[in-house]
Amino acid sequence: MALIKLGGGVTDIRGAIGGTVFSRGRGGAIARKNTKPVNPRSTSQNTRRAMTAYIAKSWSNELTEQQRIDWRAYAAGTVSKNRLGETISGAGNAAYMRLNTLMILGGGVLIKPAPLAMGHGGGVTIGFTAESDTRKIQLAEPGGSFDADLDLHQLWLFMGLPAEPGRIAPPKGFHYIGTVAGNSTTPPTFPLEIDAPYTMRAGQTITLRAMWHDEHYRVAGPFFGSATAAPSI
Repeated sequence: MALIKLGGGVTDIRGAIGGTVFSRGRGGAIARKNTKPVNPRSTSQNTRRAMTAYIAKSWSNELTEQQRIDWRAYAAGTVSKNRLGETISGAGNAAYMRLNTLMILGGGVLIKPAPLAMGHGGGVTIGFTAESDTRKIQLAEPGGSFDADLDLHQLWLFMGLPAEPGRIAPPKGFHYIGTVAGNSTTPPTFPLEIDAPYTMRAGQTITLRAMWHDEHYRVAGPFFGSATAAPSI
């Protein structure tokens, strides 16, 4: 479904209408044919679908009615921006799915109580180097609101497909590459070395996407960082 922003005329449009997809790049508005990707039903796809189904069922079958009410209240009191830059609030089950998809992806357990504090956890900045010959990501200590010295702070990282120099289209194919968990007793050591899921060539642009939650389990993101792949020194 497309989002359309109306003014004296149509001033912005995002999403799909019929067979056309609308977006915006550096050069302005873009319209392209809507094509359906091949569904290979890979092992990773099937695993993610099973995980999503499990979390969705837990909303209906495992949460108490009061817990669902609390999630709806949290979602109503937590605003975000849509693709047109407008302020919106979401649904309680969507907020529950967003947190717990990340929790299960990182090997954690379901968090059933809603956050007690409204809002998001704040922004983070991601800095890293990408080694083309070793397929390693060297992650610097994230900046912003994420604090690796605090318990319950947790950050999830995803790597997009390497892009050729000068490419302006947003990266695709983001693949989960790891979780950084804060710990007040034994904080993680930076730079943190992470295996890259994709082959990289020197000169390509590498993009990481990060999501995180604070001590209240308030999810924030996505946040992005990029670097140019280079051979290790």
